[in-house]
This record gives sequence, structure tokens and C-alpha cells, in this order.
Amino acid sequence: MSYFEQVIGQKATIDHLTTLVERGTLPHSLLFYGEKGLGKLNTAIGLASLLIGRLVFSADGGAQFLEAVANARQADGESEKKTEAEGLPIYVDGGQAFWLRPMKNMLKVEQWYELLSSYLGRTGSGRHVVIVEDFQTANAVMANAMLKTIEEPPADVFFIIITNQIASVLPTIKSRCMLVPFEPVSNDIITAALRKEGFTEDLQQALGAGQGNPDLVRELVLRGTLPLLEQAVKMLEQLPKALFFTQLSLQTESLKRDDMRELMGWLRLLARDMMALRAGAPDDVLQCPLHKERLLQILPSWKVKTLLTVERETLAAEEALRLNVKAGLVMDGVLLALRQALKEDTQ
Repeated sequence: MSYFEQVIGQKATIDHLTTLVERGTLPHSLLFYGEKGLGKLNTAIGLASLLIGRLVFSADGGAQFLEAVANARQADGESEKKTEAEGLPIYVDGGQAFWLRPMKNMLKVEQWYELLSSYLGRTGSGRHVVIVEDFQTANAVMANAMLKTIEEPPADVFFIIITNQIASVLPTIKSRCMLVPFEPVSNDIITAALRKEGFTEDLQQALGAGQGNPDLVRELVLRGTLPLLEQAVKMLEQLPKALFFTQLSLQTESLKRDDMRELMGWLRLLARDMMALRAGAPDDVLQCPLHKERLLQILPSWKVKTLLTVERETLAAEEALRLNVKAGLVMDGVLLALRQALKEDTQ
């Protein structure tokens, strides 16, 4: 049995990590980075299992493990609402594997202090593994507390840090970790994996839109679209109309910072598709081919100059989000810039 069966692609990375474990040369701190959906968490759980010698958490990205914990909490008297709204500071499997997840959208320094005082201070014999998920949600206090630990890690403790935003990680942390990039997966590998899962549908358009991201391809096949992609299409449909500014702003006010970044990415890809459609490009070069007809309908309202503004403003927005500018202000700036560009195009 392989502990990495749930990971689609990333074979070279998995083989390299496995070899390091077998040789006893795996660094004590690793930083997994790459966009959401490329298998970082499943690989981290697989590596933790390999280090400890048994399956920890659960192979499906920990979903079964988390469900079992939630059920146990409710059996102990917690309400379902509280269980869904509030995660635990630390999830523990057998006293050997520890998993820190954001609490209310943020990793908090209190979680790290609890890990150190309640668990790592008395680990005992054998290997122990700490998985830190969504490290891009940690503030500077949490990051600096973790830095002090990984500078002088406890014996036989391995730290696997996962982030979707490598640029947000402190240089001092990056310098003390083995950096492990996760790259897009080939369409052939994704197709084979989804066929093995039982998908019989035509995958061509989903593969084109998924851009080598197995989770995105799977969701596109299941749902026909993605929530944030759909929101991006609606924004492009609504912006040329005489909608009151706050209507558009309110549609995005509840988005998390990571979701806002993803939305910016989809807006940019759609703008590129619209420029390609203007040039008469074939469907196989489109990055979101499932939305071709909707884009064609609004294409007359978007000139090339305005579409280039989408590219420029969304890149600037992502940088502002990385620098922790308030998400609402970032979105307002993008909307105002695009409305102004559209207005100038019609004059």
C-alpha cells in the first residue's frame, strides 16, 4: 500500500521525498507551496504516514478524520453549529501526528503555543510530525513563533508547512525549510485518475479550464462551473450595465482573502479569453471554454484597451492582498478602475 495513492501526479516530488525518508536525510522542516488543488495536503499526510509508519488522519485529505472528530464533539454535547463554525486548535492522531488548521480563517499564535506546551514538550520516543495547513493565513506573530521552533527543532519532530502563497512566507522561514514546489499536472495523468474514480464524461473542456489542477478539473466536471469563476463571469456581465456601485461591491464583501485572490485570477483568465475571441482564436486556446457563449454575448461591451485594464488591475489587486491591504478596499479599487475604463471606451 502506498500512502500517496490519493495524490494525482507529483510523482517526482513524492519519489524524492520517499528517498530522503529511506536514507534518513529528510530535513526537519519542509515548505510545500503551489496553488490550491495540486495535492499538497494529501502529500503532507502521505509523508507524515511514511515517517510514522502507519496511516495518519485519513488518506482523503483528512476528510474522514475531521468528520469523525466532529461527530465525537457533538456526541460530547457540542452543538452542530459550533462544531461547524469552530475547529480545534490542534488535531491529534495517536500522539504522533499533529495538524494545525486555520481557526475562523486564521492560524493563531495560541495554537502554536498549545502545540509546544501540551505536545512537543513531551513527545517521548519515535518520530512526530506537525502539519501546518494554509500558512498564508498566519499573521506575523504566529510566523515568528514558529520560526523560533524550526530554528532549533525538537529531536525527531518534522514540520510540514503548506501554503498557497509562497510570496507571503517570511524569507527567514523559507531559508530554514526545504522548499517543495507543486506544479500543474498533465492532462493525461488527470484523465487517467478521474477515469479510475469512475468519471465517464467528456473531460476536454474541463481539462482546458482546469489548467493542470486536478481538483479544479474534478469540480468542473461535477458542477459545470466553479463558484468563484461563475462570480467572475457575472462581474464581467454586470460591469458594463448601469448598476449602482454598491451592488457590485456587496456581492464580494464576504469573500476571504484567498478567495479574493482566486477571483482576481479568474477575471484575468476571462479577460484573456475575450481578447482571444476578439482575434478569432479557436476554442482549444481558450482557458475557460465552458463560458465561451456568455463571453461572446458581452464581448461588444469590452474593448481590448479595457480588457488590458482587467489584466493590470487584477495583478495590482493580488499584490495589494499579499501586502494585507483590506480586501474590501482592494475590490472597490478594481471595480472603480474597470468602470472608469468602460466609461472612457464609450466616449
